Amino acid sequence: MIRSYIMGLALMISSNLMVAQDSYRNEIISIQPHSELIIAGSTNVNKFDCTFDIELISSPIAIAYQRKEDLVKLKDLKLSLRTSGFDCGNKRMNADFQDLLMSHKYPAIEIEVKQLELIAGDYQKAFLQVTMAGKSKQYELPVLVKDDFYKGKLRLNIRDFGLEPPRKALGLIEVNEIIKVQFDLKVAR
Repeated sequence: MIRSYIMGLALMISSNLMVAQDSYRNEIISIQPHSELIIAGSTNVNKFDCTFDIELISSPIAIAYQRKEDLVKLKDLKLSLRTSGFDCGNKRMNADFQDLLMSHKYPAIEIEVKQLELIAGDYQKAFLQVTMAGKSKQYELPVLVKDDFYKGKLRLNIRDFGLEPPRKALGLIEVNEIIKVQFDLKVAR
C-alpha cells in the first residue's frame, strides 16, 4: 500500500515537472521607432533600398516562449509587413516594388520567428518562415543580439516565391533575383 502511494506520488511529481518544462511563458514586447528594416536589391545598372515604416509594426505584441538550455521556442511570433509600408525613394520605384510583390493580391509579407538558438557570445541562430506572394519558405540566419537589439541580414531569391525579376527600358534594365532583408530592431519589454 505504501509502495503504491509512493509510486503514485512520484508519478504525479514527474508529470508536473514535465508540464512545467513544456509550458510557455507570456510576455508583451514592442518594436521601437528607431528600429530599421530594409529590403535591398540591385539591377544591372543600380542599387536600391526600400525602407519599411516601423511605426506600422510598433504596437505591442503578445508573445509566448519556452526556454530550454540554449534554445528558445516561440509560439505565434509573427510580423506582418504591409507591402505599402515600404518606401523605395520615389513614386515610380514604389510602384515597381508593389508590382513585383503582387501587392494587389498579397498585401503583406509575413515573417514568423519559430525559435532562437544560442550560437556563441552575442550571436543566436533564428529559425524563420517567410511568406511572400502566397508562398512560404523556411530560413536560418545568424542574428546579433545585444541589449534588446536584434541585427541581421537575410538573403532571399524572389524566384523561390514565384516572383519574376522585372525588366525595364525594353529589357535593358533587369532586377537581380537576390534581395537582402536587413534589420536592426530594438525591442522593448
